[in-house]
Order: sequence, then C-alpha cells, then structure tokens
Amino acid sequence: MSVTGGYLSEIVANGLLGSGSKFVFGLPGGGNNLDVVGAAESVGLEFILAHGETSAAIMASTFAEISGNPCACLVTRGPGAASAVNGLAQAALDRQPLILLTDTVSSSDWARISHQRIDQRELLHTVAKWSAVLGSSNPENTMASALATAIQPRPGPVHLDLDPSANGVALPPEVPPGAVDEPAMAALIKRSRFPLIVVGLGALGQTEAIRGLVAGSTLPVLETYKARGTIPTSSLNNGGLFTGATAEMAIFEQADLIVAIGLDTVELIPNKWQVQAPVLSLNSWPEDSPYWQPELQYVGPIDQAVNFLGQHLVSDWGPDTASNRRQYFEDALIEVSTSSLATDALAPGDVVLATRKIAPTGSIATVDAGAHMLVAMPLWAVEQPNEIHISSGLATMGYSLPAAVATALANPGRRTFCFIGDGGLGMCVAELETLVRLNLPVTVVVFNDSSLSLIKAKQKPVGHGGSTAVSYLDVDFAVIAKGFGMSGVKAATLTELKKALTNSLVGEGPYLVDVATDPSCYLDVMRILRG
Repeated sequence: MSVTGGYLSEIVANGLLGSGSKFVFGLPGGGNNLDVVGAAESVGLEFILAHGETSAAIMASTFAEISGNPCACLVTRGPGAASAVNGLAQAALDRQPLILLTDTVSSSDWARISHQRIDQRELLHTVAKWSAVLGSSNPENTMASALATAIQPRPGPVHLDLDPSANGVALPPEVPPGAVDEPAMAALIKRSRFPLIVVGLGALGQTEAIRGLVAGSTLPVLETYKARGTIPTSSLNNGGLFTGATAEMAIFEQADLIVAIGLDTVELIPNKWQVQAPVLSLNSWPEDSPYWQPELQYVGPIDQAVNFLGQHLVSDWGPDTASNRRQYFEDALIEVSTSSLATDALAPGDVVLATRKIAPTGSIATVDAGAHMLVAMPLWAVEQPNEIHISSGLATMGYSLPAAVATALANPGRRTFCFIGDGGLGMCVAELETLVRLNLPVTVVVFNDSSLSLIKAKQKPVGHGGSTAVSYLDVDFAVIAKGFGMSGVKAATLTELKKALTNSLVGEGPYLVDVATDPSCYLDVMRILRG
C-alpha cells in the first residue's frame, strides 16, 4: 500500500491524542516534520517549539512522566536526530514513555541523497526501547505498538523514522503479566519484625496503595530521588532519601527485611550493595542488574503485591525511627550548608531553604545535576508526588530548565522553581526564551559560583587539570535573562535573595535570580551524604 507523509502524520496525531497526549514538543525541519505539526494542531494537540532537540526531548519525557501517558518529541533528520540522543538517553534511564519522531532520508532516495543521511535507527536503537520505521506497511499498527511499548514495563523511549516509501518492521513482543507468589512472600515476611521499605521510580502511580500500607504503622520508608512525595515529608513514616551511599546504611543494619517497592538500581550511586538483610523486590519489571540479588523478586502489578504486604507486614520499629533518621541528615546538612546567622554570605542551603519557605504550597521544584542537587533534594520538602523532578538515571546537566517548561505546562496555576548551576544553564540557556514566549510561571534560581562545583569537589589536590578543567568566567545571567525579555536580578545576600524570590511571585510569568553562591561546603555535604 502506498502512503503519503500527510497520511502518516494523521496517524501519528490521532495515535498521540488517543493515548492521552496534550502536547508535542520539538524543533522541526522541513518535509513531513511540518505535516506532523499541522496534523497535531488539527486534532487539538499543542506544538511547543524549543531551541534544542535535547531540551525538547526532556520537555516531552518529563511531561510523559507526570501524566503517565506517552508524549512526543519531533525533530528533523541528521543533525536533529543526532542532537536528540541525550534527551532520548535521559528518557531511557529515567524510564519515561517518550516517542521520538524523526524525519529521514527516504528509502527510495537513500542511494541518491547523502546530505544529512545517517542511519538514525542504528544510532538511536542503543538508547531506545524500540526503533522502527513508520512507513507504508500497516502504519496504524506500528503507531499503536510504539505507544504501547513506551508505557509497558519498563517504560522508556521509542523512536520512529517517518518514511512513507519504506516497509514497516517487526513489532516488539508483548510483556506477559506477572502474578503474586503469595506462599513465598508470606514465608519471607513472616520472619520479619523490622522490615524497612525503600520506594523507587517504579512505584510512581502507586502512591495511594503505598500510603495505605504504612498508614497508622511505624514502618520506616526511604525514597529515591524519583520517588519523592510517595510519602509526605511531614509523615512520621518518612525516613528520608536512599541513594545507596555508605552513610545511609545505619538504619539498614537494624532491619531484618528490605522491601524494595519499584526500586530500580539505575537510581543508585555505584557503591557495592552492603545490606545483609534479605531483599524482597516488588516491581512491574524485572531487575536484571548484578548490583544486588533479591531473596525473592516479584514482577507484576505493584498494587496487588502491596495489598498483600498489608495483610502480613508487622513492625516493631519505634514510632520515631523514620522521622529521627530523616531529621538527623537534614540537621547535619543544614549545619554545613548554611551561613552563620552573623553573616549574609550565601551558602547552597541558604538558597534552598529560603526558596522553600517563600514558595507557595504545592510549588514544584526541578533540580539540575551538580553539587547543588545534594542539598536541594533532601531539603526541599514535598507532600505529593511530582513536586520535585531530577534527572536521576542519566544525571544529565541542562535538565532542570526544559523540565521546568514541562512541569509548568502540566500544572497550570502552580509555580515551578528551577534550581540550576551556572554550568547547566549554559547548556540550555536559550530555553529562557521558551519560558518568556509561553509566559510560564517559573522562577529560575541559578547557583552561580563560576565552576563545575561537583567535579571540582572530586578533584585530587594534584593534577586532574586544576582550575582549567572546572572553572568559568563570571557570567551575569540576570543580564542574559533580560535579553530574552524576562525579569532578572542578581542576589549576593540573603536579604536580596528573599526579596527577589518574593518579587518573582508577583506576576504570572518567568523570573530569574542569579545567586552568588559559596561552594566551599560541598566536600562536607558529600561526606555527610555519601560517607
């Protein structure tokens, strides 16, 4: 059957609409890229133009994570597809259902055209769950399979080359459903009196079941970065963060069973698994990493397994075990990452705590990779899921600004606070214009110390490039923000910071605060959190 680019675009648009999508993000070229934009808008999807393909992919994958539905990123062939790789990798390692749509040199012209011709499927399949051609052979089936594959456990990105002249490809296999091995789980649980629950990104969407499991109990719950908000920070059950670091192991040594709900080892730092207690792993996809060896691994609907746990788990933990553990780390971080009351010098903890205090209830934070994340993630209190976002599995810089675009679009009426370092903002600074064009309620808070502070903290005293490897010139991001048409101010003292943050709430649009930050605490922060 012969098809046209317009017909394929209609299939794409209708498929995305039917899957619950609201936006298409991207940076189009010519050809069927524009057909897709037109088809999307004709069915009621809004196209969001970005400045870079990686940023567009991060916007789409973050929106997909929040909504639970696939979301598309549209890029052109050749340089567009190549530039999208980092965004695709971000979606892969954070398990986000992204659909990457690429124009391509058609198969009928492959021998004739070498300009911008690269094997995009060969390039992208290493970071995509499935890379296929949406072509002349049953394109409706291919699109439906792409959408289904993206959200099936383990969720992740799917790439489609749009080529009306090409035949289709074999469809991916379906994932068989799992079942609860009740006798084995019951036997393991029966031996436990001090079970410790660790919640990971696979538990997104299971908040109600997990909160029901621990309600009225003394069960301590630790959350990974991506799972924050599953248990409110204010809950006595909330024991703080789990990243796999040595410094976190004290409470694990007291546990006689680790119940890992949705824990994916992609979230953890590359330490050895040091826990002696048996692990019961509950997830909707298998964990195939050699990082740990669970005593029992259940793969299937998490809510079913959690409901079964609720019938059998017994806790002899003290009522304050979890909250004391969380408070211990928070107090230690605050002690080393905030300034003395006698000075106005701005340390990273000052920035986070002042922002959290001024931010309205229900505000959202996006956090970029870098040393500031070690302070922002534990000190930003959240009460609900999706109130804080970070690139965890890939930990890519340049994430939090495009992610803030997505969170603002997904949460009308709520302000997003984008925490980003000077290095990360330099990678995606043009997306400030996207904030202005869309008039989004985002306050960009720049930790500006003119260096790659996390890498600097890891440098040895001698060698490894010295300052030339980690230092930048002092950049005035407030001036740059004004150049893009948004309000931008510099803050060098706590008083200036609080005033700027308060002013950012006056209007509905974006605002940037360029904060002169003292990075000297980061070694102490790493010692407290990672040992």
